[in-house]
Amino acid sequence: MSDAARLAGLKTDSDWEFRVWFLDDRAMAQAHVDTMNVAGTTDVITLAYLEEPEALFPGDMGLELLIGVEVAAREGAARADSSFADELMLYLVHGCLHAAGENDLTERDRARMRRREAEVLGVLRQTCDFNRIFPVRP
Repeated sequence: MSDAARLAGLKTDSDWEFRVWFLDDRAMAQAHVDTMNVAGTTDVITLAYLEEPEALFPGDMGLELLIGVEVAAREGAARADSSFADELMLYLVHGCLHAAGENDLTERDRARMRRREAEVLGVLRQTCDFNRIFPVRP
């Protein structure tokens, strides 16, 4: 996780906490309503508290990623060029990029986000076996 955060442009030399929560559709849909007032599940929700990193004390929560595991399972099964593990890593990287300031609200921003995702995932694939990190769901 720290490699993904660093490659996304986050300062990882701080003592703030970085947590990832893996949620089923029901919990993810509730989190989506609670955080963004949007109904339905989603792939990843980024909760970044890094606007003023100097205000964070050691052990403070700096970043939380909420990742939809059932979304990842569906997307990984539906796309020929992906897998459950690939989707989870994509969501992790996507969330880190959001925390680092990337956005995907406009077409131009989306294109940049996709390029950055591909760059970070490409580097991670050189040193990580995504399937060992995230074994196939039973």
